[in-house]
Amino acid sequence: GGASGIGESTVRLFVRHGAKVVVADIQDDLGQSLCGQLGTKDVVSYVHCDVTNDAHVRDAVDLAVSRYGKLDIMYNNAGISGRVDSTIQLESNDNFKRVMDVNVYGGYSIFTKPRLILK
Repeated sequence: GGASGIGESTVRLFVRHGAKVVVADIQDDLGQSLCGQLGTKDVVSYVHCDVTNDAHVRDAVDLAVSRYGKLDIMYNNAGISGRVDSTIQLESNDNFKRVMDVNVYGGYSIFTKPRLILK
């Protein structure tokens, strides 16, 4: 997401270069704090977005278009590693599915939802 780590650095870079940015993440406090640091809603906005939830992704795209008039760039870096203290023998199906949902399906979802807007 855009609220911390690589995503936060990318948001800061885009804003520094004049982009209007929608920060999408599941870390609400961090996302809202980052937006507060970077400017007003005419420059940067936050939306809660779990990339595994199609409605959240649609809401993020809709916010970008309604607030800023268009969508020029869609950047995704949402990802999780799952349990780092586990081995394949101990890994649960639920944990593996969650990692795949975020890292694979989430990336797919992020880039397929705005396809009509970006044409």
